[in-house]
Amino acid sequence: MKPEVRRAYGALILGVFFFSFSSILIRFSDAPAPAIAAYRMLLASLIIAPFALVFSRKEIVGLKRNDLLFLAATGIVLAFHFLFFVSAVKITSVASATILINAHPIIVAVLAFVALHEGSRYTTVGAILGVLGITVISISDMGGSNFYGDMLAIAGAGMEAVYIIMTRTMRKRIGILAFILVVNSICALTLIGLCVVGGVPLWPYSNNELLVFFAMALVPAVLGYTLYNYSMRWIIAPRVSVIQLFEALGASILAAILFAEYPSALIFLGGALVLIGIYLAVKNSNAQRG
Repeated sequence: MKPEVRRAYGALILGVFFFSFSSILIRFSDAPAPAIAAYRMLLASLIIAPFALVFSRKEIVGLKRNDLLFLAATGIVLAFHFLFFVSAVKITSVASATILINAHPIIVAVLAFVALHEGSRYTTVGAILGVLGITVISISDMGGSNFYGDMLAIAGAGMEAVYIIMTRTMRKRIGILAFILVVNSICALTLIGLCVVGGVPLWPYSNNELLVFFAMALVPAVLGYTLYNYSMRWIIAPRVSVIQLFEALGASILAAILFAEYPSALIFLGGALVLIGIYLAVKNSNAQRG
């Protein structure tokens, strides 16, 4: 294995570790879900802005109108992804939320098969197993608020699937810093707008809450996302998607330690089916590098 590939795997594993703290930090906050999502993306944008403006200023200023509109649409999709995800973590188990939110390759495989008639035998079997796993997890949470949270997590996965497709389209011609700054900024503004329209308070919050918001912006949003994108240069996207699902394992372990929240046997079964389904769904995908 080449040294750069070895470093990429190390970066990806560390990035997944940082992602694992996302749902845990959400649980530490008492703020409404839309406010949590808004602060996370606003602070993440402010953290990345100095680097983007120093290293990618010319590219940002030179963006064409059509590119800006597409980036704005991408930011809006990302806003609903985070809104659904944060809301899901608030009302369902950490294990269910993180497994379902990372099931986006299954959704992409199903959409490609239904709408475009694309997909190999592995893709079809993987999609079936993935949907079965999602169903098992949802059934295990029937009869309470957890089920509603599962539906929000699945909606968030759908938004992430759309976001990934849009990202792959734009990243072919726009640098990572310019892309992140514009998309994250639009995402933050969208979430702030949703808070204003929905009457969700954006201020005041205690110093402890603001510290949690900052940690969410720095750890999963900036550090995790940067390492994730770095690894995509050296590791094929399908393999990254499979490894990313281990966010659910890390988050579930942390939830068990911190909140004494232990996944049920059905969630373990459903999670295993989703993992196998994702592996099969992306098994024959073309090697793509971000």
